[in-house]
Amino acid sequence: MERRALLVLAVCWLGLLISPGARAAEDDHQSHDNNQTSGGVQSLCQALDPSPKVEPFVEELTQPPVIDISTGEQVTLGVYKIKQKFHPDFPETTLYAYGTSQETASSPGPTLVALRGVESFVRWENHIHDPQHFLTVDHSLHWANPKNGGVPIVTHLHGGEVLSESDGHPDAWYTSSGEVGPAYTTQNYTYANSQPAALLWYHDHTVGITRLNMLAGMNGMYVIKSPGEEPENLPAGDFEKLIVIQDKQLHADGAVNFPTVGVSPGVHPNWCPEYYGDTIIVNGKAWPYMNVYPTMYRFRMVNAANARYFVMTLSEPKLRFYQIGTDGGYLHKRLKLKTLTMGPAERLDFIIDFSKVQPGTVAYLNNSGNAPYPDGDPTFSSTKALLKFNVVAAPENVTLPQFELPASKELGPRVRFSTAGATVRRMTLTEYDDGNDNPTGSLLNGLRWRDPLTETPELNSTELWEIINLTEDAHPIHLHLVSFRVRSQQAFDAERQANYNCSFEVAFPDPKSCYTEHPQKPELHHRGWKDTATVYPGKITVFVVRWATQSGEKFSFDATSGPGYVWHCHILDHEDNDMMRPLKMITANSSKLP
Repeated sequence: MERRALLVLAVCWLGLLISPGARAAEDDHQSHDNNQTSGGVQSLCQALDPSPKVEPFVEELTQPPVIDISTGEQVTLGVYKIKQKFHPDFPETTLYAYGTSQETASSPGPTLVALRGVESFVRWENHIHDPQHFLTVDHSLHWANPKNGGVPIVTHLHGGEVLSESDGHPDAWYTSSGEVGPAYTTQNYTYANSQPAALLWYHDHTVGITRLNMLAGMNGMYVIKSPGEEPENLPAGDFEKLIVIQDKQLHADGAVNFPTVGVSPGVHPNWCPEYYGDTIIVNGKAWPYMNVYPTMYRFRMVNAANARYFVMTLSEPKLRFYQIGTDGGYLHKRLKLKTLTMGPAERLDFIIDFSKVQPGTVAYLNNSGNAPYPDGDPTFSSTKALLKFNVVAAPENVTLPQFELPASKELGPRVRFSTAGATVRRMTLTEYDDGNDNPTGSLLNGLRWRDPLTETPELNSTELWEIINLTEDAHPIHLHLVSFRVRSQQAFDAERQANYNCSFEVAFPDPKSCYTEHPQKPELHHRGWKDTATVYPGKITVFVVRWATQSGEKFSFDATSGPGYVWHCHILDHEDNDMMRPLKMITANSSKLP
């Protein structure tokens, strides 16, 4: 796929276009080269050989095992090297996956179920004894690079309001041999679970190789329940399905097909701007099906793809999505939608009422998200259909439960808070290239991961983050520790801005303004409490960030302690190549930065 020419801010990037030799010198303990191939065949960035063709919709959708972590007892989860079949006609695929043992490990890992207000304790262990990763590590990127080899890992609870020592800091990695990163403190994590009921998820967050570890299988779901505070009579039990969706490319021998030759190998030998697979994996199955009765079903979904956006519709015109929740929990009121959009790391909570159609109906959950999103290549046949629904009559001896479809009823509290006097931070998203229009990296505010700390919010303060996307792709921006609200989106003239012929300080419609419209309300899928939201190309997106709990109360833990937090693009290929920055909380009126 040919990438488009990108805006270049030469002043910011002058020192970043360094030669491979200069960058390699920074990795002073490189000891191996693991250009993994299948049968000696190199895999070219954005030109991977297609996966073997198989018949879709031959295996039934399954649910990951469930572990109750509300007992007060510590639960131990490890990452193990396993083999797993995604389809009866695919060979086994080597993965790194979470489980309580080698025998129980799977991708996705077990679903962890917590109770609001009840602390949970999880010990995360590394049982990967490989001397190097089975996917290609690009040593020209800044990464964990353990001196003694091995596969470093660290687990992040995505969406969790947690102590930074338990957040899974990218530099808090560790190997199975005991080597640790500079921010490592412990593998015994404590989760406060003080936030409202929501679907969170856990995944690897190791600096420089998150894209590898996620593609290798390191992810699972985490549910916070809040009995007595959640809406009544929603579909539950067999009528509630939790789903992790990814895309992968596979070799004929079952191995994950991951680039071994980058888009600009003279700068980054192996790095690829985005990874897109041609095989849709839903709860560890390639294109599964689901038999449903003519009643309501609740779906709670995580987009665990490295880079792919899913723009979902239902093939049956009589069916609709009724969205009831998002990243941070329940919406104030439900939304009736024909389309659901979900970027990497985002979650959706929605209901489909299959009583609207007759038994014997077949419906598909389809995808039309371009890659890159929103203006890249259209989906191709194998990535259009995600999941098949077979509507079947209930057995004569089965009485279907009657669920309630929330209409005007409030699902979650309406939250209003003032932004008067809020600190305004203006952020930029930029990409740079090798001079031949081949992308070689992405940055936040023109800074790399290791550059000095710049984001130091005060506890219990409110900030407006004005994020300016100077690239031609969308970026899902994720903030650790807190949820936020998307306030607005506003298009600007990128050409005039690049030529310094306008100003962001001048409001539309003044001719001197860079803006081409008034601020627009966020899209429907950006309503509610978010921890990850899309910043569209050629637009300024404004986040309202309150550095406290969703309810506005102080955290139950000291958020200023430990290694701190991060914010980053959740296209993992971007994150691993420096599109991530540290974030450190400070106490109010603190005169000294951490």
